[in-house]
Amino acid sequence: MAGGPRKYFMGVSLTEVVQPSVLWATGISPPCPIPSINTNIMTTFFKSVCSRLVFTTVFLLGLPTFAQTADAEMSKIYDLPAADAMASFKSFTEQSGYELIYPVAVVTGVKTQAVKGEFTALDALSRMLAGTELFVVRDKESGAFAVYRNSNPNDQGAAQGSDLPVVVEKSASGAVKLSRFEVLGTRISQTEKFGPTPVSSYGTDYIRGSGALTLADFLNRLPQNYGAISAGRGSTPNELNPEFGSRTETATPPYNFAMGYSAVPATSTGQSGVGLRGLGAGSTLVLVDGRRVAQSSTGNAGTDSRQGFVDLNTIPLGMVDRIEVITDGASALYGADAVAGVVNIILKKNWSGSELSANYKGAFDGGGQERSVSLVHGFNYGPLHGTLGVNYYKRSALKANQRKFSNQQDHTGILEGTDPSTGALVYGSDYRLFYGYPASVQARSGNLPGMTVDGNPTRAALTPSGLTSNPTTTAGFIPVGPNPPSTFAYANMARRGNTAEFLDLIPPSERKGISLSMGYTLPYDMELYTQYGYSLNEASYSGQPALFRASASSAFGNFASIVPAAYNPFGVDVIVGMIPYEFGSLVQSTSTTTNNALLGLTGKFGETWQWDLAAGMQDQDFSRSTREFNGAAVTAALANPDAALRFNPFVDSRYPGAPDQSAIMESMARYVTFDGTSTLQTLDFVADGGVFTMPGGMVKMAAGISYERAKNSGLSVTPSVAVTPVNTTVSTSGSRKTYSVFSELSVPLFGKDNARPGFERLSIQLAARYEDRSDAGNITVPKVGFTWVPIKPIMLRGSYSEGFRAPSLTEYQQEVGRTFNTNTLIDPRRGDTRTTGVTVTRPANPDLKPETSKSQFAGLVFEPPVVKGLSLQANYYRTTQTNVIQVLTEQQLVNNEAFFPNRITRTTPDATDTANNWPGAVVGVDRSLINFGNVRNDSVDLILEYNIPWQEMGRWRVSGGASNTLKSERNVRPGEAAVEDLGDTLSPPKWRINGSLFWTKGPWSSSLFVNYLSGFGSNKAGNTRAPLAIPAQRIIDIRGGYEFQNGVIGDYLKGTKLTIGIGNLMNEKPPFSDSVFGYNGALHSPLGRTYELSVSCPF
Repeated sequence: MAGGPRKYFMGVSLTEVVQPSVLWATGISPPCPIPSINTNIMTTFFKSVCSRLVFTTVFLLGLPTFAQTADAEMSKIYDLPAADAMASFKSFTEQSGYELIYPVAVVTGVKTQAVKGEFTALDALSRMLAGTELFVVRDKESGAFAVYRNSNPNDQGAAQGSDLPVVVEKSASGAVKLSRFEVLGTRISQTEKFGPTPVSSYGTDYIRGSGALTLADFLNRLPQNYGAISAGRGSTPNELNPEFGSRTETATPPYNFAMGYSAVPATSTGQSGVGLRGLGAGSTLVLVDGRRVAQSSTGNAGTDSRQGFVDLNTIPLGMVDRIEVITDGASALYGADAVAGVVNIILKKNWSGSELSANYKGAFDGGGQERSVSLVHGFNYGPLHGTLGVNYYKRSALKANQRKFSNQQDHTGILEGTDPSTGALVYGSDYRLFYGYPASVQARSGNLPGMTVDGNPTRAALTPSGLTSNPTTTAGFIPVGPNPPSTFAYANMARRGNTAEFLDLIPPSERKGISLSMGYTLPYDMELYTQYGYSLNEASYSGQPALFRASASSAFGNFASIVPAAYNPFGVDVIVGMIPYEFGSLVQSTSTTTNNALLGLTGKFGETWQWDLAAGMQDQDFSRSTREFNGAAVTAALANPDAALRFNPFVDSRYPGAPDQSAIMESMARYVTFDGTSTLQTLDFVADGGVFTMPGGMVKMAAGISYERAKNSGLSVTPSVAVTPVNTTVSTSGSRKTYSVFSELSVPLFGKDNARPGFERLSIQLAARYEDRSDAGNITVPKVGFTWVPIKPIMLRGSYSEGFRAPSLTEYQQEVGRTFNTNTLIDPRRGDTRTTGVTVTRPANPDLKPETSKSQFAGLVFEPPVVKGLSLQANYYRTTQTNVIQVLTEQQLVNNEAFFPNRITRTTPDATDTANNWPGAVVGVDRSLINFGNVRNDSVDLILEYNIPWQEMGRWRVSGGASNTLKSERNVRPGEAAVEDLGDTLSPPKWRINGSLFWTKGPWSSSLFVNYLSGFGSNKAGNTRAPLAIPAQRIIDIRGGYEFQNGVIGDYLKGTKLTIGIGNLMNEKPPFSDSVFGYNGALHSPLGRTYELSVSCPF
């Protein structure tokens, strides 16, 4: 039983088993902790049933606690058919908007009465339970309901083995106060609906309703998440972005003379992360059940530093119960990396019974099909209870030739935009390769016999398609003339190669996962719990095909491609250039195996205090193999005297009857491999409870200590491009120990008992964390927050916090490249003289320091009494990171030597230097990673939740979230002014908006999702050939479902739900982007309109 900030009853974390009410109807709750429930009542309530107990989802909707009581007596129209208790309770919470807590074992098999008409929530619930053994009590503070069996809820002498909750406090109306619990955002139990930190919770139904079948896909839809930066410290790995990792802040792939542009290597195959506010994956903390997750052993390939990140693809979405997101700095509570926020992934546990679910998504235009199957089973055997989950996911590839916008790679006729400086029209580029298939032929010297153009001999020709054997004559070969103004014909660019059939827009993937959680009830209100998870993620990416150019010699990355006269129909030596079709794509394959285990003990002491002690171990093994083309083998293969081993460039393998040359092609493959392991061992203890009572309420405290040991190792093997390849092996390894202590205090200055005009409620939150890392020193970070209700419909809240991002192990190990000598450096200390032959080194830097941050948050919550069920929020954030980890160029270091004196090595001044008052000449520059500069993000989030009260036509719920970026500033280059990226893809969009509408009536349900992404004025974060504006895009999804409440066939398969949907209803195409793919994969999906089918079947 693992959880984030944790409160426990008999070892069951309520963080994990209780959800806001909106989760069933809309799947998302307002950012809030859940109302409190008193420990003493629930102790007795759960003791006798804990061995059989599986908590079900609990609803929470309506006004905050400061307005809940008045709203509680409102009458609403209810339409509740007679049904099993659990189905009826679900319908009740959807229609009433109130929280309902009940033990599954107690209500299983109970049939409730039908209720139809206008009633208060309490009256409707009482009518439902008439004639059963069930009774209900009500929480005085939150208005939540709890169902139990005993008819006397005030019998404080109830036996320990009864199902009775002990009453702590009872009002005149009979309301009772239940014990407390908490959600992410604070380590302390909360009784208020909204706390000082904004938290959004997304439940199972909302996740399913979004149409996402992977965790990364779902998180990419959140307004605050921005993963469209393909390179730089703000980047986020994204396996669905085919350009990710092709460059970093300072490095781009070398120009490929055969391909005609910089090749796009695959570097993020099978891996995806999450990055809030555009601050990068390294600045967003990812937790699973409230605990840290081992980072990928590869690091972020889009950054020079190889920032650490958590690979979301190792967490099956089918095993996820809900996702909680803090959109504020939280390092004081959760430690390093929680700069932009925290994503807490809660896995399924505490189930009763079983559920089988299956999903399928396909595109109307074909390709990219997704399917998933998951099985969840809960069991109870005396004091032992647990949940077992199994998940399978598979995705097919989508090739570039399956979409019109990416099938045509010649963009020269496509208007891209207007040059902002000159106003001139800008057209796209031609991304076809300089050679195609079959081969382009050129005489090694002179002209090709028998080949003429307009009666003039020519030295170049094209091999005809369809040849299935070695030609003996030149019949069918197509002569190529010169391309004016040149007077010579060349094989180069005579036949260009469209590679769309080779390229993956969406790569294939297959994933398997198993999770098991168990708890065992012990005496003295303790529980022993354990959890195990396993996942296997296999993926591949097919990029550009292999290619060799027509060359008479081996130089400049080319290799002699000479076909001797004896082996070609021209009778003279020729050179050939082509895509070796049978070799196919350059393919990268990855496999990630993850194992994690947790063992813990939880209990209570005193009246309010609860504690949790746990030890965990995680192990992640990553393997990557990249199949590349060894062009050095071409020369020998074309001239091999053995016909069985000789490569014939004139035959067309696409046609039946052509010889199979795949074995020859495979002999030209070289495999670049990387194997990495990342492990994380943890030990932590946390406790929280009440300290003393003030006039405003109970002062509460949480405190904890933790220990972590992380290890990372990697081994890469790179064969050289040579006739006889030589392997270069590089191994890296590192480890760190981290000791942490944290404390948090919640102080209610004004509350229900001492409220006064202007101060209906006022509380402050104080938190601090001390963390000592064996490789990065120690740091202490604070957080101060407040919650203030001046009048009942309005709440103000805010916080100030400091945070940090410690260098990941992959950053400490990162060597930023090879040692090399510069051509020229300008030396400002020597009168701007030019210095050549400077040695530039890029070693790993063990002295990196943590990045530090400061975050400010201010928020407003407004729930107008005149519009019941409406909740509005506006939240402002400012985050500034300093001492950012990056790489500076050698020229920047020399220009700013005063800032970096230890990075420059000079000779001793000679007589001329002394006469000119110059220092000695620069002979060396250290370009290892460095702490320098700062970045800043300002943004506003707007949130709307509306439970429409009119229910004659069914129940309607509206939710919406918008993130508006106000500032995205970088000041990371010494001696240069800060750069404002707002409006460019290096910044989150000015607006990103998600809206949803849910409707239910009886067994029928439907949903509408709208996702809006505002446009960008420029695209510096994307392909360097596509820097111009990108227009806005709006995507609409619709889904509808039917629940077989009375069974599919007779009474069998009750509760089975069938859902169908259409994604991207208007079939919006991705806007044009001048890249080989024809669109910006970091921002847009190439799927187009999709159809969806899902089935869930409880049994």
